[in-house]
Amino acid sequence: IEIIRGAASLQYGSQFGGLLNFRIKKPAKKYLEFTTRNTGGMYGYFGTFNRLTGTAKNFSYNTYYQYKRADGYRPNSKFDQHQFFANLNYQFTEKIRLGLEYTYMNYLAKQPGGLTDQEFENDPRQSKRDRNWFKVNWNLIALNFDWEFSNATKLNVRAFSNLSSRSALGWLGRIDRPDLGTERDLIQGQFRNIGGEARILHKYKLGKNYGAFLFGARVAVGHTNSKQGLAN
Repeated sequence: IEIIRGAASLQYGSQFGGLLNFRIKKPAKKYLEFTTRNTGGMYGYFGTFNRLTGTAKNFSYNTYYQYKRADGYRPNSKFDQHQFFANLNYQFTEKIRLGLEYTYMNYLAKQPGGLTDQEFENDPRQSKRDRNWFKVNWNLIALNFDWEFSNATKLNVRAFSNLSSRSALGWLGRIDRPDLGTERDLIQGQFRNIGGEARILHKYKLGKNYGAFLFGARVAVGHTNSKQGLAN
């Protein structure tokens, strides 16, 4: 994980003020490499991570699948999560590369609801909500083209799309009020975004100081459909 401070974050996009950059491992140099990690724990926890990666001449790939589930420390706090990532790359020359990435994540959680201070003092493991659910579904696609003109200057062109949704269903009233068993509140959103971006990054040294010059342009179209109301 990289912490990028201040204006340096502009090399990753149009945001300003710093960011966290999660660097995914690069494909292995060998033809085939497989890694699996499996973990069990208290309260019904089970997690498995499986990675398949490799390189064949100019082609390289990096994929993983991760699954996690648990019943939770409190009643009504179980969750179930699937995540898949695939990265395919083709190296035309030492300086020119084309890559395709896809990320999928599906997350379903039952939420136990909040507690007042007095309830927490009496029993921090209790739950007064047994009909509250939260669900997220992500589909992220990105096509990247990189051209390194030199060690100091590089061009990056990318196209990206986000097709995702989120839903919250439950009794969403104040925590000091019981669930009366009536119709629940539903908050639902669907997101459809597509765009493209081109950036030229040039790093330079001026005396004892180092810096970077970035020029880029982005075009994007987004559509969000939100619904809220009562649901059975």
